[in-house]
Amino acid sequence: MNNNYWQHGLIGEVVSNVNQSCHIVNLYTGQAYDIYTEIENLNISTGQIIQFILVEDIPKEITLLASSGSAQAQLYKIVAEKKLMPFFSSSIQAEVEEILIDTGIDDPILDNQEMLAFCTIDGADTLDLDQALHVEKTQTGYKVRYAIADAAYYIKPGSALFEEALKRGTSYYLPGLMIPMLPRKLCVDVISLNENVSRRAVVFEIILDFNGHHIKTNIVRARIKSCGKLSFKEVENFFERPAESIRNDKQLATSLTLFKEVGLLRLKLAEERNIARFHRTEVNIKLGKDGLVFNLLDNVRNDVELYNEQFSLLCNIAGAQLLAEKDESFTKFIQPIYKVHPPPDSDKLKQFEDSIKQLIQVHGLDAKCWHWHNSGDVTLSEYLKKLPEIGAESRITQAIHRQALLMNNRSSFSEKPGRHFGVGADVYARFSAPMREIVGVFLHKELMEKIVGCDSQCSDKQDKILRTQIIQEANRAKNIQRQLTNEANLLVIDQIFTADYERSKESVPLHTGTVIGLGRDKLYILLDDISIEIKLYIRPLEVLWKVPLKIDSDQLSLINSDSQERIVSLGDEVEISVIDKDQGKHRWIFQLINKEPFARN
Repeated sequence: MNNNYWQHGLIGEVVSNVNQSCHIVNLYTGQAYDIYTEIENLNISTGQIIQFILVEDIPKEITLLASSGSAQAQLYKIVAEKKLMPFFSSSIQAEVEEILIDTGIDDPILDNQEMLAFCTIDGADTLDLDQALHVEKTQTGYKVRYAIADAAYYIKPGSALFEEALKRGTSYYLPGLMIPMLPRKLCVDVISLNENVSRRAVVFEIILDFNGHHIKTNIVRARIKSCGKLSFKEVENFFERPAESIRNDKQLATSLTLFKEVGLLRLKLAEERNIARFHRTEVNIKLGKDGLVFNLLDNVRNDVELYNEQFSLLCNIAGAQLLAEKDESFTKFIQPIYKVHPPPDSDKLKQFEDSIKQLIQVHGLDAKCWHWHNSGDVTLSEYLKKLPEIGAESRITQAIHRQALLMNNRSSFSEKPGRHFGVGADVYARFSAPMREIVGVFLHKELMEKIVGCDSQCSDKQDKILRTQIIQEANRAKNIQRQLTNEANLLVIDQIFTADYERSKESVPLHTGTVIGLGRDKLYILLDDISIEIKLYIRPLEVLWKVPLKIDSDQLSLINSDSQERIVSLGDEVEISVIDKDQGKHRWIFQLINKEPFARN
């Protein structure tokens, strides 16, 4: 671990506290330290997670981060296992202080757009505000100004800030805990497009026709002043009561009205590109007083969020198109990074088509409604949209959406342009999150170099090497975030089913869910009450039921190997209860209720 970190904090666990002697273990290095709590006048106990600094190899300035056995303590351990550091070194802090002294807001090259009614639209609790927007109507259509925080101006190659951002790759998110890519003084203050303060921004001036088609894009570095930090709910309320001027600002109200118009147009164009919107549920995990608390998010975001997404996609597509344009004056000096997402391959589509045929037979469905042919006139997007979402058959729809989602390849960052299947774009790049993704910082730099010329301190060769590093780190960071999310979900599962398991056998609750997938030795079940996916392994069922079981060759049904009786299939409603925990493999063992085969050997 870099010694510079030690001046600003390490994370440790109190592993013992006996007779005024406290034993602390650094969660990152495993190194242990002893201090005398009586001398230090500390009130700490075994199991606590603490922050400390080292002074002559002795922990000092100890701060409690999480109490013993708490959910937050478990989250800090996950962060430490991944070697993610919440704190920043002294050299980075020094660069931050220099930026705070000279923010560059008076830079004469900035186009003054402070008179325009820019606003940010985000979650109510969001503090790092990357984007602000302004929309006006023109004689030929619309002019969208999409302002993105000018992180590239502050985070420059060769600086300690850039090197640290490159090492982190992105900001990481866990329930109640965020590991930032940039120090807080930057990402929620001087770079963030906060309300009623002047900020530097890279503004995408995007011209659309009256049908929402993209005509051209101009990029400027500008000075803006957001007139409103708006939440999705606040904008939604304005649309419901448009006669009421939002925040008494008519210019802002006009811009928001046009924001909705353009959002609807872009959604229509997305439908014409057959962008598949999958029926999926998400769990929003929040830290409660004694553990993790679930809040189920609606699987369909509200209209304002959908409009907002379309503006972000529009900006990212327009920026990627600019980078991909052939321009002999500058192109050879530019090192773009694209985000590519290959479409499902033909084998996966054929397998999906065959699965639908089998499901129609298994469930006795109306083929006219449920049949889908890959080479037919109905696209996958159109097919998924027409499936029933209420009633008993909605569970089958849920399972089909899950299977369609599994066909997707993962997106990745690449130096070569390529199609992004998920957004229906021939070329796509991530400009819109420069305070949370190192790719965004680098792309802004490259875009400005293409527009105004190369004034970078990096040579062309150095930039190529840097681009390769950024792509590697960005793709690695995506995998780490996926792991963090999975581990947080496991904490949730443990909390729920530990509580179930500790109850008396007669009072163990039942959980209803949908079979959304089958593997070689397991069922994947999406639970209704907590909207989380669990794995039900079939080997314990064989032991419990004394019946040989197997998953059929199409991976659609669990069957009795002897009688060939179908027990449960994809899309079925099931009830499960916890019966045991495999401590060695850290997985819960579940029973299927009322699905036991009639015939036993």
